[in-house]
Amino acid sequence: MDTSRTISELKSSFVRTQVRILSAALEPQEGWRAYGVPSDEGDLSDKAVEEALQKLHSVLKQHNRVVYSSQAIHHVARQIESLYWNSVHEDLHGLGYHGKGVEQGTDLSNHLNISKLPLEWESESADEEGRQRYQQLRTRLVELDEQRQQQQRRLAEYKRLQALLEPFKDPQSNIQPNLVTRDGELGKELDRMRMLVARVAGRVSQSKSLRQEDTGNATYLDTEQKLSALLDMT
Repeated sequence: MDTSRTISELKSSFVRTQVRILSAALEPQEGWRAYGVPSDEGDLSDKAVEEALQKLHSVLKQHNRVVYSSQAIHHVARQIESLYWNSVHEDLHGLGYHGKGVEQGTDLSNHLNISKLPLEWESESADEEGRQRYQQLRTRLVELDEQRQQQQRRLAEYKRLQALLEPFKDPQSNIQPNLVTRDGELGKELDRMRMLVARVAGRVSQSKSLRQEDTGNATYLDTEQKLSALLDMT
């Protein structure tokens, strides 16, 4: 018996094997015509026999697909497993067994159930090989559970980051439309700034020219007068 597979898996495999046997093509035995009852209509032709077998195979396969579907096989296997563990549970209670740990058939994909597993196999009938195998399986199960918890924490962190990035999915509407569009308010403001800079640069150039022309004039303007004269230029 393969100890690495569950009872449900073993029974499912067995049922599928039997279904494949039932679905195998039927072939008439050699000399089958000799066992037939003589008929006034004559013997059946080989073509008629072949057509009848093809129809039989088609009906048989359709029947097996409907009656022995994967869901039905899985359901039967789970029922067998449940009945088996129920019988074991009743036998243990009948013997007055009150061991620690978890019961047979417990869902070992649950973290709480895994944490309840004893460090050693507490059974008087267990041999050394069985104890070592139990410890190996328990260690492997604990490692897988820790890896799963790490993946769950990582998934939770990714979901948190995804929630934080949710507003950035549509930046044109949710952030600042003027920063992501060519004809937005920011672009218009930059155009106005360019025009203003060009005008100021032109006036500064004119101011320098005027100062050069008035180098012989001894009268100097104060700061406010210079600024006023600069802004009044056209």
